[in-house]
Amino acid sequence: MICPQCHKTVPADATVCPHCSAYLGSSAAASSREFIFCEGCGARLSAKDRTCPKCGRPAPGILSTEASATDLAAGRTASFPKLTDDAVRTRAAGPTAAEVLDVSLDPSATHVLTIPDAADEKPARAGEDPYHRKKHPVGKIAAALMAILLVGACAYVVVADPFGIMPGIYAEIERQAAEMFPSRQGTQEVEAPEEDSSDDASVPEVSDTTVLTGDAAYERLTALYDEVGAYQDPLSTVVDEYNGGFLLSDLSARQSASEGAYTLRDAVQATIDAIDEVKLEQDSPYAEDLDHIRQLATWMYNRVDVLCASWDISLAVPEGESVSSHRDEITQPLRDALNAQGQNEDLVQFEANYSAWRPTRE
Repeated sequence: MICPQCHKTVPADATVCPHCSAYLGSSAAASSREFIFCEGCGARLSAKDRTCPKCGRPAPGILSTEASATDLAAGRTASFPKLTDDAVRTRAAGPTAAEVLDVSLDPSATHVLTIPDAADEKPARAGEDPYHRKKHPVGKIAAALMAILLVGACAYVVVADPFGIMPGIYAEIERQAAEMFPSRQGTQEVEAPEEDSSDDASVPEVSDTTVLTGDAAYERLTALYDEVGAYQDPLSTVVDEYNGGFLLSDLSARQSASEGAYTLRDAVQATIDAIDEVKLEQDSPYAEDLDHIRQLATWMYNRVDVLCASWDISLAVPEGESVSSHRDEITQPLRDALNAQGQNEDLVQFEANYSAWRPTRE
């Protein structure tokens, strides 16, 4: 036998289709009553169905008109028991297919959406869905404009500097960077340290013909001693510039990296000239201190001069020629300055005697 609902083969004595649960019954029973259809989706129901197997709506005649909406919304249809054969035979015949198709359902009987009050709600615009109104992002637009104005104001303060505070901030940043990374400050013109002129009353002015005695000799020698020691930090920067630039293929880049070494050598030479101009009285107790300071300055000069000698060879390599092929030739002056232990002799002597040769007041 073929099921009239799903058109699948079922046993001949079956009263209910095992595939779609459609009520088959006997041919006599089928001819004596009309089929039952769901009032919601139009699916055909069996005589024992209390609810539609597709949409869950109660079968016709199960609920009254007054109770259908509330019971359906509360989900009470799932608890209805299955009808027995006696109940099916005694139940009043349901509406025919023609009646279901002709009778329009009351849309307010099963609605679940709340219809807004016309007095409280603004009327929907033409073509606008009243239940899905478009949100106007006024707040987001205002927040974006405020953020743009804030960024623009900050950029204006940094660039235009209307309050005149940025130069001081930049100077402080440069000062702290110089303290933290003294060897990464780039090539700077090296000047001899300025002498403290706050004690002008106690340190007499020295001329070429002045013979220094007593405290005047001590103050002058101490200043020259500190001046020689102050060249150690610039020399560290010059060494870093040499290591990073003496093999550069660009001749202009090599020239720029070598400027610090030549400038420092001139500054140390100026200090040596100032030491040579110092005149002490005969049998002065500071004569040995003067010789020590001159020797320290000479060692410092030699340490810078060997770098300049190496730079001379590096800068002599013309543009376009491989500098790396002249590496041994360029570094030869540095190797000549090494002692038997492979250390720069001037550096060894300077570090061994600098602290011990500080002038002492006599």
